[in-house]
Amino acid sequence: MDGTGRLNLQEFRHLWNKIKQWQGIFKHYSADQSGSISSYEMRNAINDAGYRLNNQLYDIITIRYANESMNIDFDSFISCLVRLEAMFRAFQAFDQDGNGTIRLSALE
Repeated sequence: MDGTGRLNLQEFRHLWNKIKQWQGIFKHYSADQSGSISSYEMRNAINDAGYRLNNQLYDIITIRYANESMNIDFDSFISCLVRLEAMFRAFQAFDQDGNGTIRLSALE
């Protein structure tokens, strides 16, 4: 994504392929076909999507995306992963030496 808020064809294709991949992960964890996954399953699904997070971030994601029964529906799952993808891309843009840490000024 180029930050303009619009997708060109290549960006759309990339996003569509990601969504199809994430749909497969969601279906795997929603084996009961309920249309939702538990917050515990969400942790595993996020890992399967390639994102490694600490427990504090998993808790924040659960608070943000789970319903009162601590379940996450497909739309919330996709919304979460789209945001994670954007955050990881932004982090990688600032991590110029690839060491996994960034230093930001107050303006950044």
